[in-house]
Amino acid sequence: MTHLNKWHISSMRIGAAAGLIAFGLAAQPAVAQSSIRVLVNDEAITSFEIQSRGKMLQLFSRGKQGEKDAIEQLIDERLMMQEAKRRSVAITDAEVEQEFSDRAAQAKLNSTQFKQAFRQAGVDPKTFENFIRANKTWSEIVRARYRATVDVSEQDVTAALTGADSAAEQTTISEYMLQQILFIVPAKAKSGVQAEQRNRANAFRSGFQGCDSSLQQVSGMTGVVVKPTVRREETKIAGPLKEALARIGVGGITEPQPVDEGFQLVAVCAKKEIAGRTQATEEARSEIATERGQLLARRYLRDLRSEAVIEYK
Repeated sequence: MTHLNKWHISSMRIGAAAGLIAFGLAAQPAVAQSSIRVLVNDEAITSFEIQSRGKMLQLFSRGKQGEKDAIEQLIDERLMMQEAKRRSVAITDAEVEQEFSDRAAQAKLNSTQFKQAFRQAGVDPKTFENFIRANKTWSEIVRARYRATVDVSEQDVTAALTGADSAAEQTTISEYMLQQILFIVPAKAKSGVQAEQRNRANAFRSGFQGCDSSLQQVSGMTGVVVKPTVRREETKIAGPLKEALARIGVGGITEPQPVDEGFQLVAVCAKKEIAGRTQATEEARSEIATERGQLLARRYLRDLRSEAVIEYK
């Protein structure tokens, strides 16, 4: 999950804080009463929320953040959730619970132990659940709004990789021209039909004479589709197909593989080596996209703040 809130808490900090909570702090007294401290578009933030969030931030930041940061964070989260309501974006309780469980596991605790650790530190577990919900919801809103905007070009990636260190990452990858031949098996077909189509696919493979002859080879055959050739880099191919293609040369064809439509054979029409920076390229692309997304998210939240009515009590 990518959090776009500037108060994003890393997994390492959560794990460290959970250890402090669970083993280094005594139980804290419950809050006797709560009052309204801030109104965000007429939606209240209470003193109890602020106190609990402040203690949570103190734990995660090792004392570097407190009440002031808690108030600002809660205001932002109110605005996020109000925007989510306007845009009909919602995160399910199950998603929040799963994230909570994942964070607990990072601290080598189960969910029940994690919640108890928060309570021992005087933090309502709901505080952390609300934080999770707001951030996951906000990520969905930002992703939906700026999906087309956060576009990373090849020039951007190349510029990011320019330098001595990136030059060492230079490698080559295989680029294929592939042709897919489908032997169709209708939905709910009997096993006999499936066996027949598999046998026909094997017979086709035995007599395969190259991509240029595929259409002629299936001429007069029913239930067979020869698809146009496509260009694919090896990094875009996964699973058994990638392994199969690596074993055959140009002019070769894979064994029949079951797919939703029936059985497929994939022929290698051409293959060449091209320059590529596989892992470094993907990491650079992801980093650029994240940075741009975070910038747009900050601007988005700033605009929501400028339009909001925020009253401090």
